[in-house]
Amino acid sequence: MNYLAHLALAYPNVGLVVGNFIGDHVKNKDLPAFTEAIQVGVAMHRNIDSFTDKHAVTIALRQLLFSKHRHLARVLMDVFYDHFLAKHFDAYHEMSLLAFIAEVQPMLQKHESVLPHTAQRYLAGMVSQDWLAKYQTQEGIAHILQKMAHRSGLTELADGAKSLAIHYNTLQSGFERFYPCLQQYCDAFK
Repeated sequence: MNYLAHLALAYPNVGLVVGNFIGDHVKNKDLPAFTEAIQVGVAMHRNIDSFTDKHAVTIALRQLLFSKHRHLARVLMDVFYDHFLAKHFDAYHEMSLLAFIAEVQPMLQKHESVLPHTAQRYLAGMVSQDWLAKYQTQEGIAHILQKMAHRSGLTELADGAKSLAIHYNTLQSGFERFYPCLQQYCDAFK
């Protein structure tokens, strides 16, 4: 899962939200510098990633993308899952996407001083470029993938939006089967 799902699954627990946000930006050796609640959030982030990667629906959907995208299919699935979550946010969570963004971004900004520098940069970009809201549309996903391709040097990511369009119904159906399982799995962390 990408940022939106991690944040939504951790919300409203502040420590879990911050930990989920920094999960890809902190090394195990640096974990003791964070509060216990943030450490649990980091563990939750990593468990979400593992659960997602090993789930039968995700494996099948990645296979759908593998012939064209190879090792980038995993990255694309994370972004595509966030697209479907953004598009149908209020079907899975108790508020609209825009209301959620208005709650979670200030929560993260309030804790910016404890975020690793790379996470601080991601937060600044997420807020200034309105990433979470952009996840709602295919055009937004195309824009985000182009930015990711430019930032990472993995230029093939930019073509991912075409695969989203081609396989849209299959990917959405897979998300609808997968996400409730992930929500149930995350209940243990709350």
